[in-house]
Amino acid sequence: MIPFAAASSTLVAGCGGGFDVVCALPVAFSLKKAGHIVHLASYTFSEIKEVTGAERIDDKLFRVDRHCQPPVRGYCPEVWLCRWWHQHFGEEISVWCYRRVGVRPLAERFDYLRKKLDLQAIVVVDAGVDGLFWGDEFELGTPETDTASLLAAYLQDGLPRYCAFTAFGTEGTNYEVRHSDALQRMSELIAGRACLGVSALLPQSHEGSLLHACVTYIHEQMGSEWNSHMAGSLVAAMEGRFGEQRLTHRCEVHPIWVSPLTLLYWFFDLPAVAEARPYLAQALQTDSVGQLHELIQGYRQSQPVTPRRDIPI
Repeated sequence: MIPFAAASSTLVAGCGGGFDVVCALPVAFSLKKAGHIVHLASYTFSEIKEVTGAERIDDKLFRVDRHCQPPVRGYCPEVWLCRWWHQHFGEEISVWCYRRVGVRPLAERFDYLRKKLDLQAIVVVDAGVDGLFWGDEFELGTPETDTASLLAAYLQDGLPRYCAFTAFGTEGTNYEVRHSDALQRMSELIAGRACLGVSALLPQSHEGSLLHACVTYIHEQMGSEWNSHMAGSLVAAMEGRFGEQRLTHRCEVHPIWVSPLTLLYWFFDLPAVAEARPYLAQALQTDSVGQLHELIQGYRQSQPVTPRRDIPI
């Protein structure tokens, strides 16, 4: 589906915060199975400076491994991911973590990783679809961190760059995200020959069984307070659950909508996704996620907002 050179050293990065790097694991598993060297990165929501044993590269970039201890409040899926990986594969793996950075400083960290890890490709994975959004959609969700990751990867000139979106449908209940808006953006990319393919994460697949085991392990270790809606929705969909699901206590009021569509991974040429943004030049100069938020909201205020559109599914 994605053209990789043999035994490529590839960075698989979670696009947004939290569990996006976990939802990106099926891509990592597939690459590993095919003989590629896989590295992981996360736009983390963890209090990374409070993770005991994390290697500080600079004030924005940290390396987490299985020997680290989560912060006192307990939230750090990256540490538990590393521990599960070692238990399952008998191998050491790190997750390169960064937080609260805009496009320009994150591009500098990607460039550091590109040189240190001798990267031949980057794949950025969004658990959700709001990373496709520009700003004039009916409801945006939270596209700022997704945009930072996508555009920072875009700035790695000369390197093959790809992106993927998964867990379709899970944002609509909580955020009123209209998936007609996401499908329109996908259709535009398909028209531009930027769609590279679609793959379903089936429970009987190598990637599906591994993700199910990994998410179950991380959820058990972190406790129900920190269970992920997005990763949980992928597991629920693999279990054949359908419709509104109360996956955690946090979605008692607003259940998560789960369906077979949740299992799809949509793959695109990353430069095409980046270059579709009308404010690309300004976004590339942002230093913080707050600046990105202001830029996206400014664009939103300058455009007619797309009316609510429902689709017959």
